[in-house]
Amino acid sequence: MRSVLVCALVGLLTGCSLYTADQGIPSYIYVPGFNLSTTYAEHGSGSSNIKDVWVFIDGDLQGVYPLPAHFPILREGPLALQLSAGVILNGISATRSIYPFYTQANASAELVAGRTDTITPGVTYRASTQFTWLEDFEGQGFSLRSSPSSDTTIGRTENPADVFEGARSMYIAVDARAPYFQAEGIQAFSPPGVGLLPVFLEMNYRNSQAFEIGLQIIGPAGSITDLPIVVFAPSPLEWKKQYVNFSPFLQRTPGYTYRVLITARHDSSLGNIGSIWLDNLKLLW
Repeated sequence: MRSVLVCALVGLLTGCSLYTADQGIPSYIYVPGFNLSTTYAEHGSGSSNIKDVWVFIDGDLQGVYPLPAHFPILREGPLALQLSAGVILNGISATRSIYPFYTQANASAELVAGRTDTITPGVTYRASTQFTWLEDFEGQGFSLRSSPSSDTTIGRTENPADVFEGARSMYIAVDARAPYFQAEGIQAFSPPGVGLLPVFLEMNYRNSQAFEIGLQIIGPAGSITDLPIVVFAPSPLEWKKQYVNFSPFLQRTPGYTYRVLITARHDSSLGNIGSIWLDNLKLLW
């Protein structure tokens, strides 16, 4: 068990398995990536950022590998595998996990020593997943509002160069005259299970300056506390996909209600205007 834990937690940068070279000639499996199948009306955007494959044989963890993955298996003949999609939590590369809302893929191969078989697993969202909030900024209005302390308002862009997909994306600008922005989800939420269920926010983003994702905690007596969770550094040249894990923070205040917060403070060292584009916000448990 100790070797499995070390493998899963430490060996992700180069891949890790329980095979050693002196055990014979292995067969090989190549996994180029996962295919995520979604229905827009039910699941929202089909964008994903699956980084790893977690490989199980007969329910036991065989290894965890960065994608694209090429790994050995010391067997020949028919083999059934279970493949789980792994993601980076909160944008921190050292914090990697099976994404709890994607299904596990079953796959089979006829292994031959020294040969490589290619498997491209297909996954979708688990049927039990609750999509509490889906915001793609395509409608006439949207389900975010500026907080009372915000210096600037929420905008949208239809410039194709600044839109992730569809016709519109959310756009935020902060500068020296309006240096502080904060948006909050209009609808508060309270997950069932007294903080025991995994709760995640998915989003696509592009930003020329840092911004923060957090939670507004609303206590039983109406008290309000803002809780910062993760800051995303600038990445102005490309859109990214992130999976923000709210679960550990909700477990500290079970039974409370919450709102998603998006916060930015102008960083004058990066230019006159700090820009943030967001799309496809999903809150799910």
